[in-house]
Amino acid sequence: MKIEEVKSTVKTQRISSHSHVKGLGLKENGEANEMAAGLVGQQAAREAAGIVVDMIKSKKMAGRAILMAGPPGTGKTAIALAMSHELGNKVPFCPMVGSEVFSSEIKKTEVLMENFRRAIGLRIKESKEVYEGEVTELTPVETENPMGGKIYLTSPHL
Repeated sequence: MKIEEVKSTVKTQRISSHSHVKGLGLKENGEANEMAAGLVGQQAAREAAGIVVDMIKSKKMAGRAILMAGPPGTGKTAIALAMSHELGNKVPFCPMVGSEVFSSEIKKTEVLMENFRRAIGLRIKESKEVYEGEVTELTPVETENPMGGKIYLTSPHL
């Protein structure tokens, strides 16, 4: 029997501080509403983000990145999330935080590669073979290398 397992690279979404953001809250002419789509204030930044969204939709931003800089709590993440909602599900949005990249548990390159894979929608597919039967004997074999031990499984059905 062969079982195929597909590992998902989609992060689970939890209720967070930006879960109320639904879009940029712009009028038809591109001006920002005072309060709309879960955002309040930052009209100039929202209008600029709207211009970037229009450029992305018209395919004029291909191969380019956006860098948002500013002090903590000024709405960079909220505007980025609003831009992703405006662009829809076809354009990937993978939020990252600095502590995720600069973790002592995993390499920086591995974190970045994982997010790149998630952004391009790459799925890693593994095939595994599963044997059904009854284990009749376990025979440990000692070797000099403790990591190289073997266990032989014998079954009358295999």
